[in-house]
Amino acid sequence: MKQRFISSVQIILQLALTTTGLTGQSYPGKPKIIRCRSLERETFSCWWKPGSDGGLPTNYTLFYSKDSEEKIYECPDYQASGPNSCYFDKNHTNPWTTYIITVMATNEIGSNSSDPQYVDVTSIVQPDAPVNLSLETKTSASITYLWAKWSPPPLAAVSSNSHVYHYELRLKPEEKEEWETITVGVQTHYKVTGLQAGVKYVVQVRCMLDLGEWSEWSSERNIQIPNGESPPEKPTIIKCRSPEKETFTCWWKPGSDGGHPINHTLLYSKEGEEKVYECPDYKTAGPNSCYFDKKHTSFWTIYNITVRATNEMGSNVSDPHYVDVTYIVQPDPPVNITLELKKSVNRKPYLVLTWSPPPLADVRSGWLTLEYELRLKPEEGEEWEVSYLPRHSTVEITQGFLGRRKRMSLNNSVCFLDFRVKDMVVWIIVGVLSSLICLIMSWTMILKGYRMMAFILPPVPGPKIKGIDKRLLE
Repeated sequence: MKQRFISSVQIILQLALTTTGLTGQSYPGKPKIIRCRSLERETFSCWWKPGSDGGLPTNYTLFYSKDSEEKIYECPDYQASGPNSCYFDKNHTNPWTTYIITVMATNEIGSNSSDPQYVDVTSIVQPDAPVNLSLETKTSASITYLWAKWSPPPLAAVSSNSHVYHYELRLKPEEKEEWETITVGVQTHYKVTGLQAGVKYVVQVRCMLDLGEWSEWSSERNIQIPNGESPPEKPTIIKCRSPEKETFTCWWKPGSDGGHPINHTLLYSKEGEEKVYECPDYKTAGPNSCYFDKKHTSFWTIYNITVRATNEMGSNVSDPHYVDVTYIVQPDPPVNITLELKKSVNRKPYLVLTWSPPPLADVRSGWLTLEYELRLKPEEGEEWEVSYLPRHSTVEITQGFLGRRKRMSLNNSVCFLDFRVKDMVVWIIVGVLSSLICLIMSWTMILKGYRMMAFILPPVPGPKIKGIDKRLLE
């Protein structure tokens, strides 16, 4: 009986496959749930992507069940969110419930179901973007600023008052690509200062609820800042460098002065400290720079450095620049370079190259170890030939370099941190302390030698038995 049943099923399947092959019709392809989203945590929608229809009219049905329930429900609204979607209104939405959702595609030949989608409404919240963004320029106390205001997403007006939207605003000059993003808070307006006069800006806003994701950015709005007086543009810290691990210098690039005389102030703080210091020396390293001498340079400290630009209309601060002196060491080039042609009876002519270390490099104490490299090329050539040189300051050049005129250049290639002197001092201290301890112990043993011998080898007590002669016993 069982074999007859299996044979019947096989025959039916073969007929179905034969019919499919002849007519080009089949059961529908597997649909796929592509997204579920809640705008305000009170309703949500799910969308799916249909598979192939198998050459026949296909009907789609969304089924769902709730966590800890066995009952299966059908989608309450297939129209509100558009084609291939299901909308769950307030009566069918519970923020603290997990929904198990599948979509079934059905035609005359058969059906196919999507993979299940597990939905927690609190994790799919993404509001619509804010609307009605408007921009205008205003002037107060001779300072021109941008005033931006907007409205919450449309559904926010009819949703619960318990929903609080948080906003972000971003803007950039029209010709630039990088955006500056500003955290606004819960208010629906914002005052932007420090903008550059005569520049056209692009502005957008977005929002989010306490839970979920940020909305998309709103439509762009453009505004032209009028020409005239304005606060200075933000300066940029371009480089910090230490030539010898004992001092360092930072340079910055000023922005627009806003039509007024401008003053720059470099401020810094040290890691682990709250106190803010001002640049100790604005002159030594030239304009738009700050020089830190030995008293103001700490080798194992991270500096947080900013530059503030100020004029009569306001001020602007650079982005912070973090400096660890260890990683900004770049020595000056060698000095006193001489090149001399030598001729000898027993050998071919050769060059003797001599040089001196950079004046600021403390190489004698071992605090700084320099390595050198030589580069040379034919005067009419373009490619340089680079070779590493020994650490001493004289080298002979013999390899076929004298056939044509050569142009030479000597550079410091690498600056290594060398702590050999520091290690030697540590070992000297350890040796002195060890010797001192040994002397103290020896002196103590000499002074108290009798007591220690008595402790280690106590005397043997004499016999106490009557009638025994001590001398015979010994």
